[in-house]
Amino acid sequence: MTSPWFLLRVFTVALFLGGCLAWANDTLEIEEHIRNKQWTQAQQKLQSAMKLSAAKPGAAVSPQWRLMNSQILAGLGQSAKAIEELQALIQEFPELPEPYNNLGVLYAAQGNYDAAMTAFISAIQARPNYKIAHQNLGDLYTAMAQQAYARAKAVQPAPALLPLPAPAASTTTTNIRAVR
Repeated sequence: MTSPWFLLRVFTVALFLGGCLAWANDTLEIEEHIRNKQWTQAQQKLQSAMKLSAAKPGAAVSPQWRLMNSQILAGLGQSAKAIEELQALIQEFPELPEPYNNLGVLYAAQGNYDAAMTAFISAIQARPNYKIAHQNLGDLYTAMAQQAYARAKAVQPAPALLPLPAPAASTTTTNIRAVR
């Protein structure tokens, strides 16, 4: 005969695992919607999952769901709200590299390259082997270099306002240049 104490433990473990499986299933479904750029469906599923989670005593919204929420907001064209969500996530969890990386992507899309560079570097500092942040930083440097070359190419040569100075070196009889 099984004891009531044993049944209580089994029931508690089963309830816990069932909740974890439901959370994981919701997360996978939301991620699938995000991958397929089904922003409205992803937002609806995330909001319903967050409501169910919030109904549990002492429950907090997971950082992963908040990160997904920022992706959804950005996908819906609400970049300012996505940036706010990421900045709040960074304040609470500065050790996570993903919010920094995603923030850098949003800043780069806005043309704010300095802020994007700072965000990518912060992501790499949080996790030095974070490959995506390294790739994004490299892409950012490439974009910045292309922008600089385009500006340089567009510069029109202007006539010199002052005569050019004499060369700093002169030729001697032995054809060796000496600095004056």
